[in-house]
Order: sequence, then structure tokens, then C-alpha cells
Amino acid sequence: MSGKTAFVTGASGFIGTNLVKRLGEAGWRVIAMHRETSDLTYLGQLPATFVVGDIGDRAFLAKAMPEGVDAVFHVAGNVSFDSSGDEAQTHANVAGTRAVVEVAKAKNVGRFIHTSTGAVFGLHDGVPIDETAPSNAFEIPVNYCRTKKMAEDIVLEAAASGLDAVCVNPGNVVGPYDRVIWGPFVQAIASGALKTVGTGGGAFCHIDETAKAHIAACERGRRGERYILAGANEKFSTVARIVAELVGVEAPVETSARNPDASDEIHFVTNQTQIMLCDKAVRELGFKPVPLRTMLEDLCAWMRQEGLLPA
Repeated sequence: MSGKTAFVTGASGFIGTNLVKRLGEAGWRVIAMHRETSDLTYLGQLPATFVVGDIGDRAFLAKAMPEGVDAVFHVAGNVSFDSSGDEAQTHANVAGTRAVVEVAKAKNVGRFIHTSTGAVFGLHDGVPIDETAPSNAFEIPVNYCRTKKMAEDIVLEAAASGLDAVCVNPGNVVGPYDRVIWGPFVQAIASGALKTVGTGGGAFCHIDETAKAHIAACERGRRGERYILAGANEKFSTVARIVAELVGVEAPVETSARNPDASDEIHFVTNQTQIMLCDKAVRELGFKPVPLRTMLEDLCAWMRQEGLLPA
């Protein structure tokens, strides 16, 4: 048993809930931070101490975050791909990260694990990338990429000046508790609402391995380093085909034509192919890639269990 204490931001989200669950199973005491408006359907079932506040509120963070806590897992972030929400996204991802980092430094935390993303590298259409790849995040029309790159830079700058920080960079994370991205994608295919998908592709990782990698990064990740979490590089049309098979419907058609229901950013991203290599995480964190079908089977099984898909 660990006996250590973790302070987790964004605890009610997809990655946050899975991480809190894994930390509890590993014997950690967890202080789970969430917003007042958060849905606690799943997080509320887990053993944790809950604190309610905004990551941009330094005064709140200074009260909620214990002095010398063993680890801060900064998972909170805004994953919108709609430019109408750019201001809120920038506040959450950039100002929020700066506040959490500054309070963590002042509180002399043991380790700081930042949930970054593969999106910080931007999009290098069809070119495999690892942690040494240059970023074009500021050259593409996706605010999520820009703001997460800015957030990661804040963390790495803090690591260079004394904070014991490590970044993990997941690709597209798939698995139970996802009610934001791939869960709704499955529902859209199952209902027949999604008729087309873009011509691009992405890098995918299983939520269980992603949560484990966060803990491994805390235990043995190297200060100031980034670790890509991926393992399955697949076309979005392949994702859609497997989902269609699992839910028993016809698969959406692959096309570069604009889906009128998609934002400009979604249209751009889904017609690019992101290929990410996770050798470093495998080698240093014990990260285990999982086949795409297994990830989607686990997601669909959980959704059926929760009544989010027909039995």
C-alpha cells in the first residue's frame, strides 16, 4: 500500500475519474478537486476527499492543497474543439495551469504530474513523431493545441526552476467513463446520426494504461521529461468501422467533405493523420499499448452497462 496523498485537479472528468480510481486501488489517499457544476455520478462512488473550486482561483488552491503533499496530478483541462469557446479554454488551460503550478511550488509538493496531450506537438500530417518532434501548435487553427502547448511550457519552465514536474502526453484516450469525446462518438454511430468521418487518423491509448502511466510517471518519471502515451495509430474510418461492428449498424463513410454539424476545428483535425510513437513511455514507465478493438470493446461494454447503449 502506498500511504501517500495525491491532490488531483479535474477529478470528475474522464481521465480524472479513472486516475482517482487507480490511485485508490494503489493505496493512495486522494483529495479530488472538481468544479461546483461537475457531474459526480462516477467520481462520487470512489473513496476520496472532495474539494470544490476553480483551478484559476489561487486563494482556493492555497487552502485546498496541503503543504508538502506527495503528488499533485494536474488533470483539469478544457478539450473543446469549437472556437466559440476559445476564451474559456484559454483561461482553463493556460491561466488555470499557471495558478496550479505556482501554488504547487509555494506548497513544496513532492512531485507534479501534468496531464498534457499529444496535441502539444500540433499536427504533422502522416509523419511519425516522438518526444523530440518540433511543435507546430501555433501554426494550425486549433486553440486546444495552442493552449495545451502553452500550459505544458509553463510546467516545463517550472521544472527547470525547481518544481519536480513530469508531463504525460496521451493521444486519443478510449475507455470507460468517457462521456465527452469517444462515448458520444459511439452513440452517434449507434443512432445513425453520424454518416461520415474524415480521411485522417490518430493515435489511441487505453484509459487504464493511461491512468497507470500517470502513477508510473510519479514514481519513476524523470523530472522535466515528457512521455507520449499511444500505441495504436489508426484511421478514423477504422475506428468508425469497428464501432459499427460492435453496435451492429452500418459504418459511416470516409470523406474529406465538410460535415455541417462539425466545427471548423473538428473538420481540420479529422482530415489530418497524427502518428505518435510511445517507445519512451514503454521503456521508462512500463506503459503497455492496447489494440484499438480492445479499447472500443471496453468502452462499449461500459456504455451498455450504464444504459448509454442498447443492451
